[in-house]
Amino acid sequence: MHIEEVERYKVACHVSRKDLRLHGIMVEDLVNRTPLGRMFIGKASELSKDSTEYDWPGCAFSMQMEFYPDDIILIFSERIDDYIYNLRQTEMTLPQEQAEEFGKMINLISMSEEEEARRIIRNFEKNVREIQ
Repeated sequence: MHIEEVERYKVACHVSRKDLRLHGIMVEDLVNRTPLGRMFIGKASELSKDSTEYDWPGCAFSMQMEFYPDDIILIFSERIDDYIYNLRQTEMTLPQEQAEEFGKMINLISMSEEEEARRIIRNFEKNVREIQ
């Protein structure tokens, strides 16, 4: 496993197929988010964040997976721009009325300074957790 910082609050964790085998994991576990896959992703995220010299905000988490013949790159981010990108992807899947309301929140986040944007995101994430 190799970890590289892409930019502040964004790291790439390069995982070889051998790393997966050593942990008893298959690519399908990551893709399908099986319990074993989620545990692996959680540990990789923790190790990746701990490899930086600063504290992470603890909100606006997003993850991207890139698949290559020899390895998989897990990109962990708590950057607001990455979070907004993912929110916009979600917005496109919603019915029109919900999408419009969701879009208003996204616009509010994108127009806010970082501290205010993170406050809005924390509240949104808290509300989502409470619904579940």
